[in-house]
Amino acid sequence: MTHKHSRRKPDLFSLLLIVVTLGMSVTVAYQINVYYGGDPVPIARQGPPASGVGG
Repeated sequence: MTHKHSRRKPDLFSLLLIVVTLGMSVTVAYQINVYYGGDPVPIARQGPPASGVGG
């Protein structure tokens, strides 16, 4: 008599929720790190001359 070991399959919806939650958490943590941490992003002080812009 053989006894078949059947593993319970993970619920795909729960797995999707875990992946989405993890991705959102990483994204929000990155945004907070960029906004609050490190040096401010340098801003251009002067644009190119008017003769150099256009076609």
